[in-house]
Amino acid sequence: MKNPWIVFIAARLGLFAGFLAIFLVLGFDWLYSALVSGALALAVSLVFLQKQRDELSKEIYKKFGKDQNSATRDSDADLENRILDLEKDDNKPEGEK
Repeated sequence: MKNPWIVFIAARLGLFAGFLAIFLVLGFDWLYSALVSGALALAVSLVFLQKQRDELSKEIYKKFGKDQNSATRDSDADLENRILDLEKDDNKPEGEK
């Protein structure tokens, strides 16, 4: 299986290098060429590299994502949720409590 990081980065750099080469061959200034090439590479990658971006996203989630069944619980978040629930109950009219 190919590493999704390598595939996505190589595709983005390839798009940028291709656009940059085209603009430089056409005789545009290097700074203008680099800026426009970056914008075009971004736009094209957003449209055409969806599959690679999804694979990279799954890879990132596998590495850094939190599992719902993990043994580690965030006690601070539980406390904050209880406080918010109590505040929500305090703001209700008397008949709804």
